[in-house]
Amino acid sequence: MALTFPARFNGPPDSANGGYASGALAQLAPGETMEVTLRRPPPLNVLLPIDSADNRYTLTDQQGQTIAVAEPVTEKFDDLEPPVVGFEFDTQPVFADREHPFRTCFTCGPDRAPGDGLRIFSRRVPGRDVLADRWTPDASLTGADGLVHPEFVWATLDCPSGWAAYDQLASGEIAVLGRMTATIHRRPIADEPCQIVSWSRERDGRKIKAGAALYTTDGELMAAARTVWISL
Repeated sequence: MALTFPARFNGPPDSANGGYASGALAQLAPGETMEVTLRRPPPLNVLLPIDSADNRYTLTDQQGQTIAVAEPVTEKFDDLEPPVVGFEFDTQPVFADREHPFRTCFTCGPDRAPGDGLRIFSRRVPGRDVLADRWTPDASLTGADGLVHPEFVWATLDCPSGWAAYDQLASGEIAVLGRMTATIHRRPIADEPCQIVSWSRERDGRKIKAGAALYTTDGELMAAARTVWISL
């Protein structure tokens, strides 16, 4: 087994979006809820071997160094933030308050054109300690079954949780995704309006814990994730 991450799906300019890469690896392992730990930035446009043993899937580079590890876990997502109702999503995104570190990121990069990047721009919700944005998937993200590919669902939960984690950082600090645990209940179809809610309230040294959930605009939970971000 092997994976290749096309250049379109970058996070930082020279490596894959962490959520996308984690979701792609997670699909190869059996389990309703998967945990992916990123050890190194996943390179783009390179064939990356995968070793598997005891339901543990290890993505390596061509020199044998570990890039990521995926394994099934038992995780209860029973304390998620509910969807956002009555919020005007035309407010400024949170990166308007700071310099965006990766402007071409597949998920949250403002320099990506509509239909190329996901353009999910998390915004502060008045009266609640959460971020949120709306998102409508386009047909390029779907398979023959008409559903959005799982790795793109993971990608929608990555950066929103990261922007929530950034609230735990000091000015000038940058963080990257270190671990992502996610479950998908239902994948959206093309042009189905969705919303992503994210939050972060805990930091331990360089580690910042965050969460995100993907809902329909009617409040149906489609997917959820817990993430750990590592301050650089």
